[in-house]
Amino acid sequence: MKQADLTSTEKQELLTKLRHELIDLEQQIESIHERSAPVQLDQQAVGRVSRIDAIQQQQMAQAGEVLMQQHLLRIKQILLEPEEYGVCLECGESIGIGRLTIHAIAKLCIRCQSEAENS
Repeated sequence: MKQADLTSTEKQELLTKLRHELIDLEQQIESIHERSAPVQLDQQAVGRVSRIDAIQQQQMAQAGEVLMQQHLLRIKQILLEPEEYGVCLECGESIGIGRLTIHAIAKLCIRCQSEAENS
C-alpha cells in the first residue's frame, strides 16, 4: 500500500524533532566519554570483583556509544539532505508519517523493511 507523501509541515516537524534529538545525543555521548575513563589496575584501590564490574560497565557504555554514534550520523545525514528525507532508499516511495513518527531515522518503508528482514 502506497503511503501519502509528507506535507511540508509534517517534514518540518520531524526535522525539528531530529535537531533536538541530535543535541540530546551529543550530550549523552559526551557524558559517556566522561564515564568511560580507563579502569585502574591497582588491586589495593579497588577489589577484583569491583574492578571487573567497572570494566563490564565501561564496555557496555562503549557499546552504547557505538549505537549512538550511528544514530547521530544518520540524523546528520538527514539534516544535510532534507529533500531526500521520508523517501524509501530501496523503492523510492514515501515512507509515511506513521513510520517516521515512531522511527524518525527510518531509511526504508514498511514493505521494503519487511522484505529486508525476511530475506
